[in-house]
Amino acid sequence: MSTRLTAMDIEKQTFTRKMRGFDTDEVQLFLRAVSEEIERVNLENQTLSEDNGVLRQRLDDFKDRERTLQETLVTAQMMSADLKVKSKAEADLLIKEARFKAERLLEQAQDQLQALENEIGRLKLEKDAFENRLRAAIEEHVSLLDLRRQEKADTGNLRFLRRRSTTDVG
Repeated sequence: MSTRLTAMDIEKQTFTRKMRGFDTDEVQLFLRAVSEEIERVNLENQTLSEDNGVLRQRLDDFKDRERTLQETLVTAQMMSADLKVKSKAEADLLIKEARFKAERLLEQAQDQLQALENEIGRLKLEKDAFENRLRAAIEEHVSLLDLRRQEKADTGNLRFLRRRSTTDVG
């Protein structure tokens, strides 16, 4: 007899008869009940074993997923860290470029300011020179006008004197 009993083994089990033994009908009923219970337990055990196999498979799947998620998380963290470093470096570079451009623009603005100040100074000199030439021209015209007035006055005096001298002589 094997170490594992099946429901069939129990149901087919026979015992030798002895005098004053157990009631055979009761023994048969009990053996049938035990056989049915063993059958039920074996079916339940098989169902539980199958369920256990399915659950183990699902657990393995979940472990694989968890491992994949952990690897993905680690990769994402590393990518995030790399991205932060690259972003910082890029930001620093942009800031340096912006500062360089600002300094260059400031230098250009200062150069333009200096050029404008030089031009303003030159224009002031030209304005002063123009004003001086204009003043000289005006003064020359005033002198000419004064001279002309003087000439008219002198001409008027000469006529007066001529008239007088012609009336005195004659």
